[in-house]
Amino acid sequence: MPNQADLEKVIDKAFKKLLRRDRPLFDRNVCERAISHKFAMYLEQWVAKWPGKWDVDCEFNRHMRPHGINGRKEVDVIERFYALRPHLAIERTTTVFPDVIIHKRGPGPNLLVIEAKTNHATANDIEFDRVYKLPAYIHDIGYLAAAYVTFDVDKAACSVEWIKTLEANRRQR
Repeated sequence: MPNQADLEKVIDKAFKKLLRRDRPLFDRNVCERAISHKFAMYLEQWVAKWPGKWDVDCEFNRHMRPHGINGRKEVDVIERFYALRPHLAIERTTTVFPDVIIHKRGPGPNLLVIEAKTNHATANDIEFDRVYKLPAYIHDIGYLAAAYVTFDVDKAACSVEWIKTLEANRRQR
């Protein structure tokens, strides 16, 4: 099983390759999905070198429940968020899926969930990801680690904020 240092190393390497190979995505201020897709591709190249078979997916919406039942890999966080923010009803969505994940397809384990935004995201979108979605992925689906990634399209830079680390997960046991 990879450790926190392994996660940080592959994310750093994927950031560096993204900035080196795909700078035009930043220059053109494309949406977060386009950037996170390329980031996930580079992340997968490094994760593939880990022992065991780990998968890197974007917008993944399925997981296997303990008795082999195929379920949706989404969280029930929408109503919790909008109950506290009724003025955002216009922006309401019905489902949420993780932007990038490192996991084993099937019953798991679910190693890392990443939510990503560009630096142009609204404060509400950032709050939704950091305060509601990521903790819900940890609690409801059982991700062992969670990170919020910012793609700064103005500076062609990337940063990561760890919402939950693997070490924090191990200390809780």
